[in-house]
Amino acid sequence: MIFNNMKVALIGVGRWGTILKGELSKITDIKYVCDSKTNLGPVFADPEVKAVFIATPTETHFEIASKALGAGKHVFLEKPGTDSGEKLGKLVKLAEAKKLRFAIGYEFPHHPAAKKLKELISGKGVKSVRFEWQKWGTFKDNAVMHHLCHDVSVMKYLGFDNLSPVNHHRTKVISETDIIWTEFKSDSDAYIESIINRASTIKQKTVTVLLEKGGYVWSNNELFAINLDTQALDKIDLPQTTPVANELNDFLNSETPLCNGEFALEVYKIVEQVGALRPPPLRNCRVCRRKRE
Repeated sequence: MIFNNMKVALIGVGRWGTILKGELSKITDIKYVCDSKTNLGPVFADPEVKAVFIATPTETHFEIASKALGAGKHVFLEKPGTDSGEKLGKLVKLAEAKKLRFAIGYEFPHHPAAKKLKELISGKGVKSVRFEWQKWGTFKDNAVMHHLCHDVSVMKYLGFDNLSPVNHHRTKVISETDIIWTEFKSDSDAYIESIINRASTIKQKTVTVLLEKGGYVWSNNELFAINLDTQALDKIDLPQTTPVANELNDFLNSETPLCNGEFALEVYKIVEQVGALRPPPLRNCRVCRRKRE
């Protein structure tokens, strides 16, 4: 079933809800826009509403999504889905039982650079993959659950199966997870690591993939090939589409969305393993320590 131009509901009117609204308005008829405090009974009871998009705070996701699925609505739920893997698993089972479409909003696997990179490295020996994400804030969310999950979703999309974390370290700046480093293993022989620093004045997201010869650099919204002869980066042309637009179109037009419930549950379980690792004792950063001295 294709949902383009059908009536949908958007629950969540914050920053991300506003972004979803802008994209959804181009391809659907948004009948309801409301927040988590609204009486959602009439929304779920409306037979014209075929799908519900949820971008409320994570702790509200399970209750709202459960009611939406229970009412027979297809559900698009912002990442990481819920505040526990157990709850997410229940939603996946409910969607399956109801034969409803269910997806989690992991945008980066839908990025044009990710799709092209997957094509370019397919069947080639990958030596290493390094994820680097630098930004400032926000500090209220746990970076392992809310930021590292993005990197894990891309790792899975690129084809690194049976992922599991083997090393992890956290550094405290403002919150306890502001700088995190994680090393992963998979069925591949590639070395895989993720570094997330949300206490940086630089805003940059980079994925560096090294092959036996050469490799690729995905930097923000651009993709480059590493040219060993010229020792330069050759820009690769990409479609002029946004990952949010792509993920919404995928949800509306695919019987099995790319980041469906099963995909998201696998990501969640891997991230939960990271959270269970015992890193070295938390340490304040050197800059903060010098200030106190």
